Amino acid sequence: MLAPRRNVWPPPPPAQESETERLARIEAEREAKRISNAIDESLAAEREQRKRASNARVLLLGQAESGKSTILKNLQLHFAPKAFQTEAIAWRPVIHLNLLRSVNFILGLLEIRHPSTYSTVEAPSSPDSALSGQLRRLSISLAPLRQVEESLSNRISGSRPIEHVSDADRYNPAKASEISLRSGSGWTAFLRIRRGSTSTSDRCDKVEELQARRILNACAADIEALWASTEVQQGLRDRDITLQEQSGFFLDEVQRICQDDYVPTPDDILRARVHTVGPEEHVINLETGSENVKSWSVYDVGGSTSQRAAWAQFFDDVHVIIFLAPISAFNETLAENPSVNRLADSLRLWRTICSNKLLVTVEFILFLNKVDILTRKIQSGVRFAEHVTSYRTKPNEPKEVIKYLSDAFATINQTYSPRKRKMHRHVTCAIDTKATSIVINDIREVILIRALAATSIL
Repeated sequence: MLAPRRNVWPPPPPAQESETERLARIEAEREAKRISNAIDESLAAEREQRKRASNARVLLLGQAESGKSTILKNLQLHFAPKAFQTEAIAWRPVIHLNLLRSVNFILGLLEIRHPSTYSTVEAPSSPDSALSGQLRRLSISLAPLRQVEESLSNRISGSRPIEHVSDADRYNPAKASEISLRSGSGWTAFLRIRRGSTSTSDRCDKVEELQARRILNACAADIEALWASTEVQQGLRDRDITLQEQSGFFLDEVQRICQDDYVPTPDDILRARVHTVGPEEHVINLETGSENVKSWSVYDVGGSTSQRAAWAQFFDDVHVIIFLAPISAFNETLAENPSVNRLADSLRLWRTICSNKLLVTVEFILFLNKVDILTRKIQSGVRFAEHVTSYRTKPNEPKEVIKYLSDAFATINQTYSPRKRKMHRHVTCAIDTKATSIVINDIREVILIRALAATSIL
């Protein structure tokens, strides 16, 4: 029995073949070979594409001052520590500006004396007459810092003019002012030092910064004395102002930060505050790890009520949403609308996000943030139930309050999501780099899986 004839390519020519048929056959074989090669190349390119670095896309959501920018900086520090460190020096003027604004905020309060701090029944004829001799001296010696603040503000804001505000508006509400930058000229705009610029304007900026550093160094002792003053601390308490809980607070590190050779630490950078108006995309190129995903695109969007309309443009192009809820804000109101409780606003925002049909396939990660401030408030005697009446008679203990809030957010997700969705919950303090690093490791796999699934690698 003859063995079956195996197919070979190209097949042997017919026994009797004319010249015309032979040329047609050769052309057909050439075309078949071209098509076969094209298919092979396409398959190889597809395999290579799957091996290539994918891009994880993460959207940070939450109201203003919920900690979005701090979490972004944590992601940068965790995944690209070398790049993060190269930008440290460029954060120095921002940290100095944060310090200056706290100092000038206090000086402004001293000019607008609070009635409860008067030692007599009648108000004094002038603010200065109500100050002790030490505070009058400090107010005079630190007066040049207002000009230094303006200089640093102009440098950091670049071409954007600083809006004029009166002293009355500047120190009301009870919060140190901050610089606001348009997206596109946000925190990356003033990181010019790493680009090696030698332009005339850059040299002028460095000269101005050097002058500011020298003045700060010379004023360091007086700044410390101002902050340590019992009169200042009493004045802040009378107004229910806690500067330590505000973003960009550095009054507890004056001597170190005012040194000529000061280089910001990662913790300093995380605490630094620049308010960006409008959405910004930050690409983090991973320096460690062997995953297919080699970079993360993190979208940081404004959280104030006027900026939330811009969120929707990112909903159809992200793998994961990290929602930050500042749970310490249970006794605070929105800066843009003092009639709205910040915790209630955060819960409403979360409900809106959970119920959005465009986000049905997006993974949600919830950060119950600023647990450190919440703990301090509860332990100082602030009663949670006085601000959240549904808490009723439950124990006024941080652990119980955190559980109550965690369950409240989970219930909203379960009730309002168009279809069942797993939610990843984490209690965080964004300025605690070690604790946040553990959380980032926990969510890293979630984000990678979603990104890889979207590119059909999984």
